[in-house]
Amino acid sequence: MEKRMKQNLLVVIIGVGLFAVLMNLSVVLRFMERIVGLILPIIIGGILALFVNVPMTGIEKRLRQILGKRKKEYSDKFYRGASFMLTLVCIVLVLTLVFTLLIPELVSSVKGLYLLVEARLPEWIDYLESLDPEAEWLEEMLEGINLEKIMQSFGSGVNLFFASVVSTVSSAASTIITAAFGLITGIYITLGKERVCRHARKLVCAYLKPGWAEYILHISRTFSRSFANFLSGQCGEAVILGTLMFLAFTIFKLPYGSLVGVLTAVCAIIPYIGAFISGAVSVILALLISPTLAIRCLIVYLIVQFIENQLIYPRVVGGSVGLPPLYTLIAAMIGGKLFGIMGIIFFIPIMAVVVELVKEDAGKRLLRQGNHVV
Repeated sequence: MEKRMKQNLLVVIIGVGLFAVLMNLSVVLRFMERIVGLILPIIIGGILALFVNVPMTGIEKRLRQILGKRKKEYSDKFYRGASFMLTLVCIVLVLTLVFTLLIPELVSSVKGLYLLVEARLPEWIDYLESLDPEAEWLEEMLEGINLEKIMQSFGSGVNLFFASVVSTVSSAASTIITAAFGLITGIYITLGKERVCRHARKLVCAYLKPGWAEYILHISRTFSRSFANFLSGQCGEAVILGTLMFLAFTIFKLPYGSLVGVLTAVCAIIPYIGAFISGAVSVILALLISPTLAIRCLIVYLIVQFIENQLIYPRVVGGSVGLPPLYTLIAAMIGGKLFGIMGIIFFIPIMAVVVELVKEDAGKRLLRQGNHVV
């Protein structure tokens, strides 16, 4: 009786709490926004650590295999620091390669645009000179000009411009500080991940019942494994797509093949939509040369992208996280709709975790029922 009374009281308290939240929703949202703002560096650091940990773990395992054959023994701290530094070096090398290929091509495109304008300028001047300067529309436009209003608008525009500059500088400074703290937090989490995980396990086991604690730890391990497999598969898929783009542009004798290949490989880290960013850049660059060339470039790019989306991506990335192609597409669409690019990146491993947990639960229920259907 007493247990039932406690349950009823708990339901009443939860109901009153939800009612109070709904009645003061704007206040609660502002409070949550401030809380998120305070812990944003920690969130950024955790996300950075999650991404960096995947290649760093692979490099650390490789270092242990190579150096473990020697007589001299190295500490775990040495392996962790060395793998972290090698990961940073790899990231810097990739970025250097991208900018080395990207900047010269962009400079060449800007020069080509300048030469195009310089060549067409006499034609444009002749066209303007051929217009009748005494046309009625021009006279009406000039008569409607009010210099006083123009000066007032100019003055208010200058004030708004300076206010916007101050706001932008302040926002940029705040963003830089937050990013710096997030980077530092990410480095500490990455280098001390065992200690952080140990403390998290202690808190979960201390404040939750054994069954719930084990279930939450199981979910965490499953997500960590799924995300590592997803990121590895995504990087492999990005390399495949970049290679296909380079080969397609080379075969069809389209310009900027190496640039498009590298840019596609980098942008393809963002599932499904990342490659379209590099596609837009390649089409714009081709458009500066010739509209016909831009159309050819667009057609080739869309064909390769279609093949990749329908055949390669669901099998490479979906297979790495244990998801069928349909589930991979659904997870990417739902995540992108709700949270944009980050939603696409995180929803695929989350979907893999959900599917695995549902399979485990369904298997246990079937075993309890004496049904051995697989």
